[in-house]
Amino acid sequence: MESHNSKTLESALRLDAIVKYLGVGKHWGGKDSEKEVVHACLEKMSGLFVGLEPTGEALAARTAKHYQVCFEEVRDEEDITSLEQKYLVGKRELGFARIREEIHSPNVDALLFQRINANPDDLDRWVAVLNLTMTEDRAYWNRYHELSHRLAEPPQKVLPFRRQLTDDRDVVEKLIDTIAGEVAFHPQLFSPYMRSIRDTPATFEAISAVRNAYSPSASLLAVTNAIVQRMERPAVAFVASMKSKRSGPSDVKDLRIEPQCRNLLAQESGLFLIRNMRVPFSSCAYHTFLTGCPMTNIENTAEWTTSSGRAIPEHRVTVSVIKLNDRIYGIMTI
Repeated sequence: MESHNSKTLESALRLDAIVKYLGVGKHWGGKDSEKEVVHACLEKMSGLFVGLEPTGEALAARTAKHYQVCFEEVRDEEDITSLEQKYLVGKRELGFARIREEIHSPNVDALLFQRINANPDDLDRWVAVLNLTMTEDRAYWNRYHELSHRLAEPPQKVLPFRRQLTDDRDVVEKLIDTIAGEVAFHPQLFSPYMRSIRDTPATFEAISAVRNAYSPSASLLAVTNAIVQRMERPAVAFVASMKSKRSGPSDVKDLRIEPQCRNLLAQESGLFLIRNMRVPFSSCAYHTFLTGCPMTNIENTAEWTTSSGRAIPEHRVTVSVIKLNDRIYGIMTI
C-alpha cells in the first residue's frame, strides 16, 4: 500500500511540474502559484472564442477538440466492453486493461488516459472516460475537470493513467478543481450572464435562468457556486437535508446544513454557515422542504443556530431556496 509520505511527495512533484509546464515558476509556491496557474490556464483558452456559441457546453467541445481530448461515457457493462474493444483491442492501448476495475472502484468519477500509440494529429490522443453508472449530475463538471488536467499538466512519460475520485483530498486534485471552476465559467464567456445578477440578491429564479442559457447540462449546484464566487456582494451557497446530529441518535433527524461556496466578500463580512447546523423552523428553507415550493425571503442569521445553541453572527440576509428530490439548495446574500 502506498504510504502517505509517498503520496505527498508525488503531489509535490506534480505541483512543481505544473508551474514549470505553464511557465509560471520553478517550484510550487502555494496561493500565489495557484493564482498564476489558474490565470495561465485561462490564457491557454483565450484563442478559442472566435465564432463560438456562448455556452459552457460549446466551450468544452471546442477545448476538447483543440487539446485532442476525446470524451467517452460509461453507463453500463456494455459501454465498458465497447471501450475495451475500441481502445485495448483495436488501438492496443494497454491502459484500458484497467478500465473495468477502475470504473467499479468506489467514488471514481472519471478516468483520463494519454494514449501511447496515438499519432500526433489524432483527436483522441487523450481519452477521458466519464463514469455515469450512478448519476449524470456531475458530467458537465467532470468534463471540465479532465480538460483542466490537460491544460495544466505536462504529458506523462510513463504508461498514462489518472483517475479522479469524488472524495479526493489530494492537493493536486483540489488545484484541478479550482482551475475547472474558472474555465467551466470562463470570464470571457460567462461574464455577460452575470450582469443581471452580479450586484443584486440572488434568487433561484435568476440562477435557473442563467443555467438554462449558459450551461443547461451543468448541475444546479455547479452554477450556483459559480455565481456566488462572482457576485459583487457577500454570498454563501448551501444544501440541506434531513440528518441526525453527529453525536446523537440516528433516528432523530433535523434539516441540517452542508455549506458550499462562500465568496471573498462573505468572508470579509463574517457571513458563514456551520456544517450540520439546523435550518430554523422559521426559515423559508424549512417551508420549501415541507411544501416543495421555491421561496425567497428576508431573514436574520441570528435565528440560525447549532444544536448546542451557538448562533452565527447577525446579518440581515436574503435567503432563496429550491427543493430537488430530498434536498434543499439555498443561497444567502447580504
